[in-house]
Amino acid sequence: MALGSYETYQLAHIATYIAERLGRHHRSGRGRDGRAARAEAVRDIAGAATALGNATGRSIPERDLPRTLDTDTFTAAQQLLATGPRSADVVALAGTGQTGFAVVGHVPGLGAVGARAESRDIADALHAHFLTRPSSELAPWAVTRDPQRVPTLPQQVDLAAFVEHLDPIRDDDRAVARNLRGHDRRTDAAIRGRFAGVDLDAPAVVTPPATPSDPAPRRVARPRRPAAPKVNGRAPGIHRPPGQSAAAPTVPTTIAGP
Repeated sequence: MALGSYETYQLAHIATYIAERLGRHHRSGRGRDGRAARAEAVRDIAGAATALGNATGRSIPERDLPRTLDTDTFTAAQQLLATGPRSADVVALAGTGQTGFAVVGHVPGLGAVGARAESRDIADALHAHFLTRPSSELAPWAVTRDPQRVPTLPQQVDLAAFVEHLDPIRDDDRAVARNLRGHDRRTDAAIRGRFAGVDLDAPAVVTPPATPSDPAPRRVARPRRPAAPKVNGRAPGIHRPPGQSAAAPTVPTTIAGP
């Protein structure tokens, strides 16, 4: 199977970042903490949407942002794959009366995964993503019971402040940062500071998980150091006068005066 290009992986990572933040938004509770969590999620989605627009070369309306498939759409798309026009596991949703494309799949240990995207390039990127990334990275794409709605995003977002919340260790966050470079000087400065020492242009590395058939590494036994020989029942280097036992010396309980 041919892997997608580096740009393809960038699209998939940014889309996964958006899906993960959409999940946070929908799981947020009530009260002050819930409102704060939703505000942070909206900020992150807006920042990542800007990165996705930069990566694709076109502005993407919030209603067209990639998001996780719900169960009903997943089932309908799966039926189209079995009975109608299809392209691998990417299928046009026109047959269901909807727009865009669905990416449907199954990941061992995770179950049904699916994504909805309005553009074919993002759908193809997620198709390759589903086939090559570890299951732990695909959790945001686990099929949901109800359709996901994208919240209303602000017209402007402080991208420099948004960058400060990105995690340099995560591939998704690095892809977002890479595609925000060149937006403005302040954002570029924030990226240089937050991702200092990180090569944002490094190619993606896919490490396949180990299979049960792989032989377990052998444990190398270290040779034991031989015990030191004893002389007349005593360890060498310890000499006592004749008649003195090995017991610890006694300490007097009183102090004699002058």
